[in-house]
Amino acid sequence: MVSESHPSGRPVLTLDELARPLTHRPERLHALTASELAVAFSLGLDLAEGKAVGHAQRVCYIATLLADALALDAPARNAVYFGALLHDVGVTLAASDICRVAGIDEDTIFGPAPLKSVEELRADLTFADLSAVVDAVQQHSLLGAETLRALDLPDEVAAGVAAHHERWDGFGFPAGTAGEAIPLEARVIAVADTAESLIAAESSSLAARRRLAPAIGRYVAVTLDPAVVARLLELGQSDEFWLGLYAEDMPDTLHSLRPPADSRKSRKRVLRFAEVFADIADAKGGHTVGHSRRTADGAQKLAEALALDAGHVEMIRIAALLHDIGLLGVPARIMSKPDILSVTEMQVMRQHPANSEMVLQALNGFEEIAFWVARHHERPDGKGYPEMLTGDELPLESRILAVADVYSALTAERAHRGALLPADATRILLGAAGTQLDPELVRTFIAAL
Repeated sequence: MVSESHPSGRPVLTLDELARPLTHRPERLHALTASELAVAFSLGLDLAEGKAVGHAQRVCYIATLLADALALDAPARNAVYFGALLHDVGVTLAASDICRVAGIDEDTIFGPAPLKSVEELRADLTFADLSAVVDAVQQHSLLGAETLRALDLPDEVAAGVAAHHERWDGFGFPAGTAGEAIPLEARVIAVADTAESLIAAESSSLAARRRLAPAIGRYVAVTLDPAVVARLLELGQSDEFWLGLYAEDMPDTLHSLRPPADSRKSRKRVLRFAEVFADIADAKGGHTVGHSRRTADGAQKLAEALALDAGHVEMIRIAALLHDIGLLGVPARIMSKPDILSVTEMQVMRQHPANSEMVLQALNGFEEIAFWVARHHERPDGKGYPEMLTGDELPLESRILAVADVYSALTAERAHRGALLPADATRILLGAAGTQLDPELVRTFIAAL
């Protein structure tokens, strides 16, 4: 409850209110390295393409060991490390539109083996005209490269990702480059990506170890560089390689393998990653473009109106930017469906706060932010999800996110309606006060607007 006033006249919450249900007041946002951010956000990319969580981390493990075995120089090794983690960052941006129109899930296109040919894709899908699907497949590498540049990663990283679907025989994409003209970083990522997919398809580690050589052999000198594959098979002869691949502490392993130059922790980089991945998550819905940034603006405005300190406000802004990162795991066709969702579709949709929590928990110092985000669809009346918590069990920060989230949604175009005027949106907020939303926060938010 509001108990006193800030000198500016804004309400100030009691310490008990600020802490509920956490045990201490949040500190300022943690600074992180690029590798810490990439390792965590790669989990969201796995969700986006329907791969088993941890796929990109395992690709990075294989690719980085290959880079060391090939004695790549520092810039090339750096490109392999980050390119492997983020090699499919362009999937959502490339595929969401076509998946919405065609009514298919992203994993129908990107879930299978990474180097599937256009002919194999045509055989698997039932559409008469697959040109748009093929375009999406071929564009995701270029869109991924653009995204990596937006993350301020080195040009070598973007170049490696742009070319990681080129083929040794010249029939790959996007440029049809062949042989050693393909950047070596891209060839290493391609081998690691293919190997991880083949290994993941096996029933056990023993079967994967026994079958890796014949399974990947059919790609040699067709899609994959023979020399890089040879180094992979040399690595695969050691127990250490397989123990590391199946270890439960893969993030720790990747942090130990990170590029030596990646030692600078930066809060500015955290914000940049948050903004870029917020935009990627929003791209899933089409009509949700810009939603997370608007939610962040609203949440920041409300947090400032409550006279929270600057560090606390910054953490709430980051939480708002990333509150829907878990939507990467929700198919675009569900996100944009104008009709009532089926029970199964609703279950998939309601999984996204838990997905968001999983990604954010992987970031050092983000435990509280993950906690807030996981509960941003809970309600004071206990009818929210996923845990049906009641008012006293909801963190202040989750309630702030909920108000800003609803307002952002109301004032944006949706599949079933146009954007509401601010006055109409505020009337709906008042109508939801006490049931869906915290009534005192609603009043404070409207006053701040």
